[in-house]
Amino acid sequence: MRKLDEKNSQLLRVILISILVFFGFWYINNVTNAIAIFIAVIQPFIIGFMIAFLINLPMNFFENKVFSKIFKTDKTKKLIPIFSLILSWILVILGISLFLNVLIPRISASISALIDKFPVFLNQIIDFLNSYEITKRFASDAQQFINQINRDSTVVQIRDYFLGEAGNIFDKTTSIINSVSSTVITVITAVIFSIFVLINKKDLKIFGNRIIYSILSKDKANYLNRVFSLSYSSFASYINSKALSSFILGVLVFIGMLILNIPFAAMAAILVGVSDFIPYVGPVIATVTSMILIFIESPFKSLVFLIFVLVIQQVQESIIYPTIAGKSIGLPSIWVIVSITIGASLFGIVGMIVSIPIASIIFTLMNEKMDKSLEKKNISDKEIEIISETVHYKREVEE
Repeated sequence: MRKLDEKNSQLLRVILISILVFFGFWYINNVTNAIAIFIAVIQPFIIGFMIAFLINLPMNFFENKVFSKIFKTDKTKKLIPIFSLILSWILVILGISLFLNVLIPRISASISALIDKFPVFLNQIIDFLNSYEITKRFASDAQQFINQINRDSTVVQIRDYFLGEAGNIFDKTTSIINSVSSTVITVITAVIFSIFVLINKKDLKIFGNRIIYSILSKDKANYLNRVFSLSYSSFASYINSKALSSFILGVLVFIGMLILNIPFAAMAAILVGVSDFIPYVGPVIATVTSMILIFIESPFKSLVFLIFVLVIQQVQESIIYPTIAGKSIGLPSIWVIVSITIGASLFGIVGMIVSIPIASIIFTLMNEKMDKSLEKKNISDKEIEIISETVHYKREVEE
């Protein structure tokens, strides 16, 4: 009778799931709209959790390494999270301010130099084409093309302004104000929520464990906690290793450009270092942008910069980053390269960013499962090594 009830309950679950899937496909547009609305509503909280995760990295350091040694009594220990959070935010704000104060003025100066020297740059191209018989016939075509671009762009700008731009200025201003207001509200909400999460992270962790252990068995709850802990440590280690790797790349580019006497060393180093957080695409954008600025000063040095950066980036991608990331997150170098490739193929840039910590989690859990299985069979790692060497030796003998 009990077996019959179990079969009926399983059949009922299958039927209910099938009905839900059927209606989900039938009303796919409504479901998609509902999901989009739901994501828009919870977006500030998702961003808040992301901010809390990032701020928690320096906050943990201050809690464990600094303020835990200062506040030792029970009354003062309550101040540790507050002071750690305040100091973490001060550190982040100072870092952002320093970054903006260094980068934005240099970019502004570089853009001004680009605008000022652009006509000279175009004339240099024309003169270069005229200086050789084989390219002289392209000079007039290039000159006509440049004149056409300037004439067409001016005409289009004047036409767009008088036909529509001026008339829609109120609508565009309103749209911009609404967009900025929405973004500001989202950011403020996310920051406030992240502060709440960080101040109450201990209570939230206890509450989450109460939910998990009340629903699941103790073994499953312990395993889920292990996965959560491993996920946090993997992502934290990945961010730390990526930041260190990008910093090393920026320093190497800066020093190399100074040695080679290439202009815009500081700005190019910052662009290359920061863009390294965006796999593949970021370094390309930074390299091309820097090349254009350097090319106006010296075409030859622009070519030298390209060769230099390509070599440095290959060293960084093949040696520096796999070494740092592998040691930091416990992942072999080959796993790092394979995980980045698979992540890029499946989910693009986002896949590349999250592939390494996810691969680290999978790698660690697989090792734990294999260790338990080998332990039950009384097989040691030394025996596995001997078996592997023996099999390899036998194959060589047979050949």
